[in-house]
Amino acid sequence: MIELSSSFMITAYVMLIAITIGAIAALLQKDLLRAAFISGAESIALAFFFQALLAPDLGLTQAIVGTVLLPGIIILGIFKTRRTEEE
Repeated sequence: MIELSSSFMITAYVMLIAITIGAIAALLQKDLLRAAFISGAESIALAFFFQALLAPDLGLTQAIVGTVLLPGIIILGIFKTRRTEEE
């Protein structure tokens, strides 16, 4: 069994707290573009977390999909939709 050092566990807990705060901050945003950018930043933190856990395949996939594709699709959807104002 692999024994993890206490400094690694503290770093892992700090990263998990940062990821959770980032996800909650993205959910609470009124501006959709800002929420997309925060979601991308949160995905970078999650990719680093996977790298720290020695899962480079998950980290690389998360970095590509969560940081580039997901916010890109959200931003594209925001710009392609039109908002109609009630008069």
